[in-house]
Amino acid sequence: MDKKFEQNLLNFFSKYPIEKYKKGQIIIKPGTKPEFVGFVKSGYVRVYTLSEAGQEITMSFFKPVLYFTTIYAMTGNENRFYFEAISPVEMWKAPKGEFIDYCQKNAEVSIELMNKISNLFLKLVENMGMLLAGNSLSKVAIVISSINKTKDNFALTHKMVASLTGLTRETVTLQMLKLEKLKLIDNKNRKVLILDKEGLEKVIGK
Repeated sequence: MDKKFEQNLLNFFSKYPIEKYKKGQIIIKPGTKPEFVGFVKSGYVRVYTLSEAGQEITMSFFKPVLYFTTIYAMTGNENRFYFEAISPVEMWKAPKGEFIDYCQKNAEVSIELMNKISNLFLKLVENMGMLLAGNSLSKVAIVISSINKTKDNFALTHKMVASLTGLTRETVTLQMLKLEKLKLIDNKNRKVLILDKEGLEKVIGK
């Protein structure tokens, strides 16, 4: 996030109380219309849905709350996803009407926010296409590559990778071991480190 843009958001959101969530706690449930726009101060959140068979399908990781709740504030649409804290989370929650008013009075912030929302969804579509077309190994490689680009650091479980790829946890474990044997990644203590970026991209097919 650009420093000036982030500082503008911090100046706005820091006026509101912080709410804290424990790891594993659901922040927003499907079937609701959030009456707030959230800005994560610390921690990580994932957005996921459930398949008809009850399998978790992760849509996005890290700090997507701002972008999704902004969309709900602007459109009034009902939320269809689960927002789960995957680490302890601290989040400012501004009433959606006050945030909309802030954006209307600050065109620069509004334009930058819409740009970032557009880029987020373009990336989601791009990754979805690659995941649908790839084999098991390339799907796991895509997820690892995408997450490491954020430069954030938290435990990446095989269950998380499975929910992002649509693979079983057992299949993910096998593919992670293959990537380790190829010396493309190091996977110790659930922290995944890319050892060979070019090699990983060849697996992806870039």
